[in-house]
Amino acid sequence: MSPDQWSAILDGFERDIALAVSGGDVPTWTPPVDAGPLPASLAERARRVLDAQADAAAILARLKHDAGTQLAAIDAVPSGSLSARPLLLDVRG
Repeated sequence: MSPDQWSAILDGFERDIALAVSGGDVPTWTPPVDAGPLPASLAERARRVLDAQADAAAILARLKHDAGTQLAAIDAVPSGSLSARPLLLDVRG
C-alpha cells in the first residue's frame, strides 16, 4: 500500500477516536485488505494514533465506571407506590 493509502487508514483511526470520545457511534472497524507493511515515514504518526487510542479507551472506561456508579446510586433509592409509605410522622405521640 502506498503512503497515501496508509495515511487514509490512520485518518480513519483518528476520526473513530474523536467520534468515540465525543459520544458518537463508531462504525465497526474492518481491517484493510492487503495493507502491507506500514511505511517508515508514517511510523511516528502511527505511534501517536496508538497512544490516542489508549487514551480514548481510558477515558471511555472512566465514563463507564462513572455511569455505573450513578446507576447504582439511582438503584439505591427506594421505589414503590407512595401510598405504601407513611405521609406524616407523628413525633408528639
